[in-house]
Amino acid sequence: MHPIRTHHKHPEGKIFAWMVLILYFGITFIYPIFPSFVKEIVKDDKFVSLFYSAMALVTLVAALSSTIIFRKVDRAKITRWGFLVAGLTFLSLIFISRITELTVVRTIQVWANLFIIMAISLFVRDFATARNLGEEEGLFYRYTNIGCFLGPLIGGFFAEQFGYEITFIIAAIILFCGFGYFYSKNTVQNHPAIIINSPKTSTGTFFKNIKDNFSTPGGVESYFMTLFLTIWFGFRGLYIPLYIIASGYTEEMSGLILALGIIPFILLEVKVGEYVEKKGIRIPLALGFLIIAAILFIIFVSPYPILNLILLILGNIGAALIEPLQEYTLFKNMSKEDENRLYGVHMTANPIGFFLAPAIGAITLIFLSFNYIFLIFGIIMLFASGAFWFKSKRL
Repeated sequence: MHPIRTHHKHPEGKIFAWMVLILYFGITFIYPIFPSFVKEIVKDDKFVSLFYSAMALVTLVAALSSTIIFRKVDRAKITRWGFLVAGLTFLSLIFISRITELTVVRTIQVWANLFIIMAISLFVRDFATARNLGEEEGLFYRYTNIGCFLGPLIGGFFAEQFGYEITFIIAAIILFCGFGYFYSKNTVQNHPAIIINSPKTSTGTFFKNIKDNFSTPGGVESYFMTLFLTIWFGFRGLYIPLYIIASGYTEEMSGLILALGIIPFILLEVKVGEYVEKKGIRIPLALGFLIIAAILFIIFVSPYPILNLILLILGNIGAALIEPLQEYTLFKNMSKEDENRLYGVHMTANPIGFFLAPAIGAITLIFLSFNYIFLIFGIIMLFASGAFWFKSKRL
């Protein structure tokens, strides 16, 4: 999921921090069980991978179409309907038993989730501009990380104790609470931080924007560091739950591992930001991917599942070194005038990465056993480490 920077220290801006926390708490509540739920329907790991790839393509289409939708529909209305529709789709999962039904529901869910994220991001940006807030105050993804920590942790527990149906119902209730919270702030209280301001029509064609983005200093690097990092997130979200269940552990363990993996982000986020301001991105960027690669190689040869689960938590130490660098690199090398026009191009790295991760996994599983997933993704992360070590000297 794409993290959202919130001005959580500002008394008015804190509304967005709470919205982000509720959103990611609800979305990630089903993370420990959703791959297993899909597998119960499609019966095979490689078909689970193909389903995730298809949903990533749906996300890409949603991201591309968002420029039209956000130009025609008020973002407050998008947020309200997004929370409501997302909650209904989570609730409807308790009735799903066929792949066609799941595909339709998940497609609607993916669109709703993405539009909520984009709407909140736009609210945060406009609020910061209106209040003349510095970038630093909203740099940290603290409430995103809290939501991503609590969601899998509590969701895995409920799945183990009460089953899939109760877990889906609670996730829906969380998102309905998000709808109620935003409705009360926007419609009832008319909160001053919710600035209703239709987005400006972007100039130039989409293909020109792509060309300009990759012609911008730092544009290529920021795009591909986001792409490779998203591949890692896609790998974690899909194959860690499947690996844990295949190793004989429960959904509760899956939620615990996914939740503990958020701790490195919480602990390292500020320190990484301080380091790159003084010494640049080269070392943390290359080192981050190298840590992930080394851990995946160790898991590939290790016969001890409990050790491997600990290593999968530690793998996010590498990811925590990388995550703060994406937008830092992009906006450092991009003019304010180009942010609206080119940021959408940069955002396409997320659905493409989420498509590639399960697609690579599906191809691997066709020819090799599940364990080779760790080797293949380790090689990809090692390649990313070497590429960024040599290509990021000037940043």
